[in-house]
Amino acid sequence: MALLNYKTTADIKVPKQIYQQVLGQDESINIIKKAALQRRHVLLIGEPGTGKSLIGLALAELLPKEKLTDVLVFPNDQDENVPLIRILPKGEGKKLVNRLRLQSMASFKNQSILMLIVIILVTLFPYYLWKTGQISDIIYAASMITSMIFLVGFIIFLNIGRKLKSKEIRIPKLLIDNSGKTQAPFIDATGSHAGALLGDCLHDPLQCFPQIATISKIIQINSNQLQIKEEQVAKEINYLLNKHKSGLIKQKDYLAVFLDKDELNVLGEKENNIETIRVLSINRHKNKHPYLIKLTTESGKEIIVTPEHKIATSGKIEKKWVEASKLKKGEKVFVNIKR
Repeated sequence: MALLNYKTTADIKVPKQIYQQVLGQDESINIIKKAALQRRHVLLIGEPGTGKSLIGLALAELLPKEKLTDVLVFPNDQDENVPLIRILPKGEGKKLVNRLRLQSMASFKNQSILMLIVIILVTLFPYYLWKTGQISDIIYAASMITSMIFLVGFIIFLNIGRKLKSKEIRIPKLLIDNSGKTQAPFIDATGSHAGALLGDCLHDPLQCFPQIATISKIIQINSNQLQIKEEQVAKEINYLLNKHKSGLIKQKDYLAVFLDKDELNVLGEKENNIETIRVLSINRHKNKHPYLIKLTTESGKEIIVTPEHKIATSGKIEKKWVEASKLKKGEKVFVNIKR
């Protein structure tokens, strides 16, 4: 065995390319090298800490640089739920958006100047007729009132026109911008990032229930008959935890277990319909507080949480997180987040 003689970590030479920094995953590295050349997909499955994200980053680094593209999204007049996608070479997407935006502003500016000149002429012409004695004072006053109405209409036109003109020129949304980048983008969608990427609901994994809370448990009597039974949440959870003692997940005062298929089904609400909901897992944790907090929205949605649980609220600029105990009546909160 060779002896390593390093005074500091600065003496250790670290390769510049990421794929050369990955140790113990020779087979995976060979696969991503081939995938990068062929522009194929790779599915990595493994325990945390085995280098999946680092290998993904290495794959992005190995992809051909000249193949980078920008992705633009245009509105679809035929079906608003199916936007039009256009792919351009990297950097061209940003140029197209800026060019269309300048065209929109220039076109609107020309129309605004023309409209302003017309209004000035309409305002000055009655004054000329009145000054030369061709119209009476009453007619002149009525003309001035009409000119003021035109001026107000012009201001409204400026505000509405900007929106209408942008729609007319159809400025797209730059979904992926690779301008100025030298390698393919890498987006880490593992772990806690996965839920946000897929657009799931914001929820509390330790959402709490009082001891007296009940659930509507569905019991299968036979193939054609079901029975609905009200059970206390605490009683049902304690029973299931005791039933699965050998498979408990323990961490300090926290207990959890995954349930077998159709072991527990309850009545729940899904898209405003009452449906049978399968319970995948249950958990129990020690309540460190003498009380819980129930939040009720204007639409009647309710959630019971611990006082320190943070809720996403609507701030002046962006959403902020506030402990449930510090929320005020009437404060706006996010109950569902979509990405």
